Amino acid sequence: MASTAARASCRRSGVSLLKPYVVFSSCLRLDRGHPGLRSDRRHPTIRFTSALRAYALGYLSSTSPRIVSLVLSLWRDDQRKDAILFEGLRALRRELAIDRFPSFCGLLIGGATVLQYPLWQLLVRLDALCSPKAWAGRIQNQRRLARFLCALLAAWLSFSLLNSRRAGPSSATRATDGDAARVAPMSISQSAPVAKSPTAKPDLTGKTMDLTLFAVTRAIDVLIGESWSRRKSRRLAAGSWTRLEAAVGDVTDAGVFALSASVIMWAWVYLPNRLPRAYNRWIREAAAVDDRLVEALRLFRSGTLRYGQATEHARLLQSMCDDYGWPRAWGDPAQSMPIPCTMVHMAAGPSCERHALSRFVRAFRFAMTTYLPLNLLVRARTPSVRAFRQAVLDAGRSSGFLAAFISLFYYSICLARTRLGPKLTGRGPVECNMWDSGPCVGAGCATCGWSILVEAPRRRQEIAFFVAPRAAATFFPRRYARKYQWRETMAFATSAAVVLSCAQEKPARVRGVLGRILGQVLRST
Repeated sequence: MASTAARASCRRSGVSLLKPYVVFSSCLRLDRGHPGLRSDRRHPTIRFTSALRAYALGYLSSTSPRIVSLVLSLWRDDQRKDAILFEGLRALRRELAIDRFPSFCGLLIGGATVLQYPLWQLLVRLDALCSPKAWAGRIQNQRRLARFLCALLAAWLSFSLLNSRRAGPSSATRATDGDAARVAPMSISQSAPVAKSPTAKPDLTGKTMDLTLFAVTRAIDVLIGESWSRRKSRRLAAGSWTRLEAAVGDVTDAGVFALSASVIMWAWVYLPNRLPRAYNRWIREAAAVDDRLVEALRLFRSGTLRYGQATEHARLLQSMCDDYGWPRAWGDPAQSMPIPCTMVHMAAGPSCERHALSRFVRAFRFAMTTYLPLNLLVRARTPSVRAFRQAVLDAGRSSGFLAAFISLFYYSICLARTRLGPKLTGRGPVECNMWDSGPCVGAGCATCGWSILVEAPRRRQEIAFFVAPRAAATFFPRRYARKYQWRETMAFATSAAVVLSCAQEKPARVRGVLGRILGQVLRST
């Protein structure tokens, strides 16, 4: 009897000692809890397939442009075959580094999916321990919280990894003079001793600014789109949905593009250093304008050139008059008020309408050389007469959009400075200075973006998503002090968490090419 009582006492004491372990282990054995957890088998505890897809996609997107350019170089110059092949292998090997874009993609998607299911189950179980009577109704909210937290952590870590490689001296000083002026106040004090050293360089970063702004704009699109969708559902249910609200939803993408295009074109004329060099160069090629005209607009904006006043800067436009065979007086603001539109038209004659038409034709030809080969290449997988016809139509539509964009920009400038503007304010020196110092360019910027209505609605959406981050980039420095990088990291991590969480719960809400790519990468997660 004594031995039996002793064994029972030992068992009771052992259970009491193991009780904390039993409670904790029950939190980890999550499949045996709520029936909702047992029934959801779409989320295995460990899932690496999405991470592998993301890594492969990131690797292809990083290496493909370089490999294509090297193949073209090899086709043009066969004598440098060994050097080109070595450069190709080095490009392939370089992207395998841990701090490159493919690793960033793999860690971002992998971290957002691998730990999501265990964290969700843990949150549900902990909630059940705290309030066992009410936890079942909150299981979906716990799942959303787990998705967001995992995506937030993965985005923070992957973004920090991408920025862990410090730029060398050559890349650290790539900022232009305009960027340097914007970086200086926030990067280093003028009274600091290091600023006086000719060899010391500030520790600058910002190479991922475009990526951050892309994530932020997509997160804003997701949040506004979800809010608008809920509002529409409520209004339709109440029978109070109006035609005006429906029209607003239809032209939102066009409005976003028009606003973004106006910001970009204003920056191209007056603040070119705020645009990426390649983007700036492409706009200059498409605009096909004499650089002296753009420089004159900047001088009028700064007040260096003024109508009714003799200045040495008049030689800028007078040299243009010499090249085109015009009277030199046309290029002198002291004698011509305003500068004749013939100079703005260059070789197209004095008619503003004829100039706009010639701009349309030239821009259409310029765009077709780009859009037609691309559309034919996309439809080469299923060659047919119908596919060829559709490729030509799509290329013509896109070319018409770009041609209308350029012709509207120039025609609106002419209307503002020589047609409608002088009729409203007069043609005195003060009025001409006013119009050429900004409002004429502003008129062109405000109207050119609405040419997007020529495009199909699906294409409007894609173009707006492409342009909006570049417009936002004009308000931020291209380089900034590294000590402020946590702000960019926080902005990217939060935005990426919003987009990834929505892509898993409501894939249709993430629109455009990004939504389709995330749908393929995150499928069955």
